[in-house]
Amino acid sequence: MWIHSAFAAILIVAFCSTVGTASALADEITLYVATDGNDGWSGRLVEANEGGTDGPLASIAGARDAIRRLKAVGAVEGPVTVLIRKGTYRVAEPIVFTPEDSGALRMRITYAAHPGEAPVFTGGRLIAGWRREGYLWRITLPEVQRGERRFNALWVNGERRRLARTPNDGYLYTNGAVNLYKDSDTGLYIDPSNRSFYYFPGDMPATAQPEDLRVWMFHGWSSSVRYIARHEKDKILVLLRTKAHWPTEYWGPLNRYYVENVIELLDEPGEWHLDAETGVLSYWPLEGEDLGRAEIVAPLAEQLIRIEGRAKDDAYVEHLTFRGMRFLYTEYPIGFEGHCDPQAACSVSAAVEMRGARFCAFENCEIGHVGAYGLWLADGCADNRVFHCEFHDLGAGGVRVGAGDPTPTRNVIDNNFIHGVGKTFRGAPGVFVQHANYTTVAHNEICDTFYTGVSVGWSWGYGENPSHHNIIEYNHIHHLGQGVMSDMGGIYTLGIQPGTIERYNLIHDVYCYQYGGWGIYTDEGSSDILIENNVVFHTAKGGFHQHYGRNNRIRNNVFAFSAEEQMILSRIEEHVSGYFEHNIVMTDNGRVLGGYSKWPKDQHWTDSNCYWDTAGNALDFAGRTFEAWRVEGHDWQSVIADPGFDRKDLIRLGRRSGKTRRGRALGSTAPLKALGFEPIDLSQTGLYGEKQWVEKPQRLVFEPVVIPPKPEPKPEEQPKPMSINDDFESTAVGDLPKNAVIWGGASPSTALVTDETAAAGKHSLKFTDTPGPQHAWEPEMGYHVALSGDGAVASSFDVRIEPGAVFFHELRSTRGPGDTGPRLVFNEKHELLADDKVLMHVPIKTWFHVEIRCPIGVNAAGVYTLTVTLPGKAPRRFDKLPYFNPDFGNAEWALYQAFAQKNTAFYLDNVCIEYGR
Repeated sequence: MWIHSAFAAILIVAFCSTVGTASALADEITLYVATDGNDGWSGRLVEANEGGTDGPLASIAGARDAIRRLKAVGAVEGPVTVLIRKGTYRVAEPIVFTPEDSGALRMRITYAAHPGEAPVFTGGRLIAGWRREGYLWRITLPEVQRGERRFNALWVNGERRRLARTPNDGYLYTNGAVNLYKDSDTGLYIDPSNRSFYYFPGDMPATAQPEDLRVWMFHGWSSSVRYIARHEKDKILVLLRTKAHWPTEYWGPLNRYYVENVIELLDEPGEWHLDAETGVLSYWPLEGEDLGRAEIVAPLAEQLIRIEGRAKDDAYVEHLTFRGMRFLYTEYPIGFEGHCDPQAACSVSAAVEMRGARFCAFENCEIGHVGAYGLWLADGCADNRVFHCEFHDLGAGGVRVGAGDPTPTRNVIDNNFIHGVGKTFRGAPGVFVQHANYTTVAHNEICDTFYTGVSVGWSWGYGENPSHHNIIEYNHIHHLGQGVMSDMGGIYTLGIQPGTIERYNLIHDVYCYQYGGWGIYTDEGSSDILIENNVVFHTAKGGFHQHYGRNNRIRNNVFAFSAEEQMILSRIEEHVSGYFEHNIVMTDNGRVLGGYSKWPKDQHWTDSNCYWDTAGNALDFAGRTFEAWRVEGHDWQSVIADPGFDRKDLIRLGRRSGKTRRGRALGSTAPLKALGFEPIDLSQTGLYGEKQWVEKPQRLVFEPVVIPPKPEPKPEEQPKPMSINDDFESTAVGDLPKNAVIWGGASPSTALVTDETAAAGKHSLKFTDTPGPQHAWEPEMGYHVALSGDGAVASSFDVRIEPGAVFFHELRSTRGPGDTGPRLVFNEKHELLADDKVLMHVPIKTWFHVEIRCPIGVNAAGVYTLTVTLPGKAPRRFDKLPYFNPDFGNAEWALYQAFAQKNTAFYLDNVCIEYGR
């Protein structure tokens, strides 16, 4: 304590002697930090004095502590600026700011680069002392050998290098999921489908250190990394140490993965490997790299800055600014438990993390070469600003806002360049606004991601949502997905969001792996959102997609040149999903509208739009001509007319910076003016400020997206068409049904043969549902029937439903839920629904019979027939029920799902699936 007091006194004396009187303390205080400084000095001098007794401080932490001591004796009455000299400052542990480090409205504390300089704060360690061993460079790291440290990234001359893997490019593919099995010790059924898979012969590498092998697997919109727990070579099967959120091959056969992290995979230049047992780090240099000159950095610190306020206690960290600094090289550890997120890399931290921060700012900073997110405005953050920063080479995303209570509010993310996203966690968005409100995301350039550009909201469906009044405007969002992830968009939203606006965004080049490369994507429950004056072009699956939601307004936008349909509407519900008006929709394939719905008028309103096909194709409105579409009540005032611009104009628009787009407003022709379309001026979209900053993104080069082809199965590996006719009488009680695959059927949620009840005979199949941690649709049973041809498929069964049970039955052309034909829902109200419409009530605790007949192949007409027979009553027949997906054409899978997530059950008997003419 005496040392702190004495040090503060020295600072006060030095300060007073400089300004002359104590009253001048209200003036600004300036402190200096330099690499040759000393945290025992005053920090009042820009350089050390001749006697070496005083000079600049040595670290930000030292400056923070000096300010604390000044404040403790009342010596701070005005702004404080800490000027940091050029050089590299090594950070082993995060620099922490707490409420005592706050400034005030007229006493702001700023940590800034010295004018004309760019100090670097690095969490990395420069690795020196390499030796050459053949074609490799090697070094032994004692701290790794002692078990004190491991790392998952390596940079050479500022470029991230790849951990040794196979294949070096592209993917391996699974050869099937592992089904339920009965544990011989407990008698319980175990579901390994989330943590195991069969592989193709020769794909799993032989290694002397199998415990170090880890598998990166791709799951639609997310990815996982897990270590191998057991390798059963005789079965061509691996069991992973931990579960993913989805079963292997949930989205269809041939699930992508690659294997990494053993020395045997170090087989080409640019790869590296760290042996955790011996501590040996190996690197195969690229051509031209010099052992004596290469700067090789391994990450040490996980975070560089932590702002730790306590908003719930009204103890904020306030009025701090960080300006002009570079924050580089951090680690994100991947332990033996592996890593898997359900979406958006939501459990991943950030190099700069702020909690309970208010009126703070990061300006003109660079955050790059990091293992996780760049910057996170977490719980309780309010009125903060992230401005004119560059985020690049990011393990996850650029900026993250939200998660936790109190909900962040009124934060601004403005004029930032975010690129090189998802280098480790492929499912991370460029900007991730989780639970937050009154957020502004504006004038950013977001590109080079493997997933979504901007993601807003974290509430699926129509429940309460703290995300609202978020503004996403004037952003240039492009080159997303790059053929790696699926189910993504340029701007992605979730949940009810009144007051949320998406406007003046330029979105293009959005390319997914399998499905879901959309420009603007209003996902589950997205409602009350205004989408206007955006320009979207060059997408894989559509310019706009609404999964389901209500009362969205999509007006005065341009949606152009999707590789498939331009506009997608999936689920239809008993309300208006959206109003689609005054838009320009351009194609070169004639495909205007698509999706699993047929765009009924009462659930989606379209009018006063301009449609145009640049190749002269007839326009397809979800299976109708324009004339037939209008007869149904759609687009009465809309026109088919040339909007006055084409694909080349849009490409030029995407390549230009904001100012150079002036005078190039889209949509100023007479027919458009007559429709009420207002020309879209994107001259303010993207970065703004000095020329060097605005033109910085133009240095990036994007290669054409090439998706590696999946291996073609050999004829003997093709699934054989299979008919099912099972009364379960030949299966022992307590066993799994024959020829079926069960997902999520681990005890106590199961699908097992029982003798409790039966429609005929003594046995039936009981689906036991519980409130457990399984997905809502589990347990789920599937028959891989692989029925195709130009005929019809008949699916029938007897069912007995217990109170509270929810039962789905579907025929799908793939495992994915979007490829469903017939879908029947038996809900907790004892209603039978098809196409989300109630057909009839059904009894409980009573057996009744259900039969579906659906044409497939060339006979498929988008409709099927359902017949239901209740005890003692005549059969009820329902004709021309629409497929969930109008494009359904063959029955690959027959699925049966328990959807209640509470203690209940239903029974099936006499399950029959067959193909006929």
